Amino acid sequence: MWYRPDNLEQALALLAEEQPTIVCGGTDLFVNWEARKKQSPARAWLDIQHIPELRRLEQTAEGIEIGAAVTAAELWQSPVTEGLAALREACQVVGGWQIQNRASIGGNFANASPAADMIVPLIAYGAVLTLASRSGTRKVAAADFVTGPKTTVLQDDEMITGVLIPHEVAGVPQTFLRHDQRGGTDISLVSVAAVVKGSGAEKEWIKIAVGAANATVVTLNSDELNRIELTEEAIMNIARLYANACHPITDVRASAEYRKEMVKVFVKKALMKLTAKAGGEA
Repeated sequence: MWYRPDNLEQALALLAEEQPTIVCGGTDLFVNWEARKKQSPARAWLDIQHIPELRRLEQTAEGIEIGAAVTAAELWQSPVTEGLAALREACQVVGGWQIQNRASIGGNFANASPAADMIVPLIAYGAVLTLASRSGTRKVAAADFVTGPKTTVLQDDEMITGVLIPHEVAGVPQTFLRHDQRGGTDISLVSVAAVVKGSGAEKEWIKIAVGAANATVVTLNSDELNRIELTEEAIMNIARLYANACHPITDVRASAEYRKEMVKVFVKKALMKLTAKAGGEA
């Protein structure tokens, strides 16, 4: 059975009563489907990609709100995200053009891949997810949502309805970099989002998130990232700090040792890029 509700209330009722598999873009769900359907045969499907409440993309008093069904292409092209360069850069490397037109922000979180690109800048931003069920809603920090490969805090009767990005990260120097083998159509070997705020040589704070080098995205709350002058020595210390916090795997695409070294390289590259771009002002 394929359900296509008209609104969020209908979707949450169907989710509670029928326990369907949620479908938005389907870019991960239907890959290698013949093999996957034997592992988890679905009795029903819940298509949420056209629900109006999940299609919002707007500035509010609380921050920038992104509905769960908003796609990568919509995010990097919208004037609402103009001050969110890192998110735009991440969305532009999510597969090819066809994938970007289907891959949703909610799906990128719910799929819980360690190599997901769009969630990395959102975690660096300190974004918050809204989860909803028929019994109500709750807020979860983006950094706490994914608990491991393909596992999240989402309950069976819940869905992601939106993401809230705080105003403070909009317009400040930021970037997203990724290392892969074949450009945007490949999966990240390492990805880094960095956001810097502060005037002059000393930065008020630095927020960094590293993807594809750990079971979950790595982000650190450390005094070493506050009230700091971004000298070359300080940047190298931060790069080493993040590399030491990552525990990557070895697979057919790269060894754990290589990924760990690339964390250092790309954290350094991201901070050097922002330092050069800011020209001493952030």
